[in-house]
Amino acid sequence: MKLLGIVCTLFLLCSACLADDLMFFADDHYKAIGQPHLNASVANPVLYRGGSLLQITLANHGRLKELVPISGNGSKEDVLDEMSEEMHSIDAFSITAVLEGAGPVKVGSGPQHIGSLPSGSLADLEFNISVGDEARGWYALPLRLDFLRQADVSVSNGDSSPLLQPENISLSIGVYVVGTPSPLRILGTKSDLVLGDRRTLMTIIENDGSYALHNCSARLVVTPPFHDDTGASALGDLLPGAMAVASFSVRVDGNASWQDYQLGCEIISDEGIDMLSFPVTVKRSGRSLWNLAVPMLGILIASIFVIQKRRDLMRRLGRRR
Repeated sequence: MKLLGIVCTLFLLCSACLADDLMFFADDHYKAIGQPHLNASVANPVLYRGGSLLQITLANHGRLKELVPISGNGSKEDVLDEMSEEMHSIDAFSITAVLEGAGPVKVGSGPQHIGSLPSGSLADLEFNISVGDEARGWYALPLRLDFLRQADVSVSNGDSSPLLQPENISLSIGVYVVGTPSPLRILGTKSDLVLGDRRTLMTIIENDGSYALHNCSARLVVTPPFHDDTGASALGDLLPGAMAVASFSVRVDGNASWQDYQLGCEIISDEGIDMLSFPVTVKRSGRSLWNLAVPMLGILIASIFVIQKRRDLMRRLGRRR
């Protein structure tokens, strides 16, 4: 019966090999099924012409699918130690990150190095970016990650001997380059973004230019870990000095980094497209103060429209004179 159990275990592991490319030591006590899963998100996807610092968050979402016992031969301490060491199969080691430019978007920094990235952890990368004067719109920057993963480990007499295997993946980092200066500006924002939840984000937009913008709508420009479920938010016509409020429903991934981010807001009108950016903070958890903030936000919005009406009245009085 014991031999039959071992044969069945080996059969299951061989089946898993086809998917996970597993390796074995001859005297394995346990075998972990699972690998690192690296992903990258950009904290400030909106860039301006000239020099910028691009901040990228690297995350390891690797999950241990199964820990299969193979053999109980050997000391109890070695068996338990190997079971613990096998858990590192989903960690990434000796990571080298290389970011490449695209067209007029050049990367001035060399490779970035991270010693280790355990499953469930985050690491920050920073690259110097130079944006040419002709740049405008979206660009995809290739990000190559080279790293080591633990393919197997053996423990004998208390000594651990990991077998490390090289891996590499290629990711794409999306950035948006703002062109000519916009007549619009963001006066303020209200958000209560929390990891793994969907919340409302509001921005107050003003036309600070000398000409009117007609049939305006706002669209949030986001990349993971943010997701906009709203689409376009109608603003109407924005006369010089006029203000409007754009509202969005934003969902944040549960495994996002707890930090400050920069989001983009694209304003589409009959006259063209303008891009604005603004900072937001993602909270780890906690009680929301949104219900308390709603009355204050209502007062703020009402005040904005009162000021706007007063400006219109002063403008009409000035014309009569």
